[in-house]
Formats: sequence, C-alpha cells, structure tokens
Amino acid sequence: MISQIIKTSTMSIGIGFLAQVLQSSLKTEYLNNFLSQNLITILIALLAINTATLGIVLTKIRDLVEKHGNAQCFNTTKQQMVLSIKEQISLIVFAVLFLTVVSSSIIASYTNLKMLLDATVVAVFAYALFVLYDTAKGVLIIIDFDINNIDHQ
Repeated sequence: MISQIIKTSTMSIGIGFLAQVLQSSLKTEYLNNFLSQNLITILIALLAINTATLGIVLTKIRDLVEKHGNAQCFNTTKQQMVLSIKEQISLIVFAVLFLTVVSSSIIASYTNLKMLLDATVVAVFAYALFVLYDTAKGVLIIIDFDINNIDHQ
C-alpha cells in the first residue's frame, strides 16, 4: 500500500511540475486560477462519487460472498476501499492548506515558492484523478469477476 501511495504521489508531483512549466512557457495562469476557484468543490464531488461507487461495489461483493462464500478473497479489496476514502479526505485537507498558503500575499513575492505550491495544488488534483481511475478499474474488475477462477486456485 505504501509503495503505491509513493508511486502515485511521485507521478502526481511530476504532473504538477510539468503543468507549471507548460503554463510558464505559455505565459498563462489558467489552470492555477481554475484550481484555486474549483479544486475543493471538485474533490468533494469526487469523494461523493467514489463513495457511492464503492457502495455499489460492496453490494456486489456481498452478493458474491453470500452466493459463493470465500469472503477472505475480498479482504485486500476492502482495505483498498478504506484507503481510497482516507486518501480523498487527506487530499481535501491538503488542498485547503496549499490553496490557503499559495493565496497569501507573503508568498507572492517568492516566485519559486509560489511555483512549488502551485505545482503541489495541481499534484493534489492529479492524485484525485488517479484515485478516480482506480475506483473505475475496481468497478470493471468486479463486473468481470468470476468466483470459479478463485475456487480452482
């Protein structure tokens, strides 16, 4: 789990820095302005969507367990679901923190620090998209899940 968080964090930070370099090259602040106005709302909406989706997945898992048994084969799945909710709540907290700091007039005079914080805000958004992608993958996996493949292993 920790290695996956580190991998996702690293990719998100890379995306954040690439977005800042691209914006700087194009002499625009569009993404930064957009995220400063909408990131918290987007993160809360994604949390709501993912929570509802996880509820549907858990219902399907419960049906499979009641029909076939083997509840233990879903232990990792349940742990990952709890982790994704914790990640999303953490992202909301980080977004509030970083957006508050980056909007400070004290930070505005430190160009490199502002760019670092803006990259971090984009990284939070990118990480949230990775969580959404993982949830979508989970839905597709559970739809295609065949309990008979577990019984024969």
